[in-house]
Amino acid sequence: MIKITNLNKYFYRNKHNEIHVINDTTLEFPKNGLVTLLGESGSGKTTLLNVLGGLDNFDSGEIELDGNKIKKYSAKKIDKIRNEKIGYVFQNFLLLKNKTVYENLEIVLNMYDINNDTINERITYVLKAVGMLKYKKKKVSELSGGQQQRVAIARALVKSPSLILADEPTGNLDEKNTIEIMNILKKISKNTLVILVSHEKRVAYSYSDIIIELKDGKVVGSKTLENKSSYHYED
Repeated sequence: MIKITNLNKYFYRNKHNEIHVINDTTLEFPKNGLVTLLGESGSGKTTLLNVLGGLDNFDSGEIELDGNKIKKYSAKKIDKIRNEKIGYVFQNFLLLKNKTVYENLEIVLNMYDINNDTINERITYVLKAVGMLKYKKKKVSELSGGQQQRVAIARALVKSPSLILADEPTGNLDEKNTIEIMNILKKISKNTLVILVSHEKRVAYSYSDIIIELKDGKVVGSKTLENKSSYHYED
């Protein structure tokens, strides 16, 4: 369970160009499902995602994740929570392109005290889940954009997180790959909470269980939807 209470964050605090980018926001997220933070550029959705994931600090308020309460930014505490509980999927993939698919996932698991057999078992499982097992020995630089994003999702999954954060994961993809990636994220969300940032209303309304709309750092609306089906692409 993740909950934020009276969260505030400013850019350029106490200056003439101060921006209240997260404005006294209180939200409680479910244990699983696909939740989309929807809004135009500058609405604060990516900043909120980064704060939730410990990639950015905040000025006041509280974040609670699986019983861990954070009232003040503490790098050591947040790093521990992030490493144990959070997986990330970025718009630009952020993979090591000179490494193989397998090596990109192996690097994540080398942080933990697990043996090589368990590492191989986990990597095989998640690559199979995203349809990339046959490419495990290929270098990332040899893959298409859609394939790289599948690997990025596998990397997020390989440590069995309780929360997946996805920042515009289909922003650099064509229609066919957008549908395939969103179908994977939707499937993952049946057992894990996926919080997605998007400015694409069509994608959000097609896949989300909950849509949270933001504008100028504030939550301006919340909707619960019934999206149980996946989609496919027809040329």
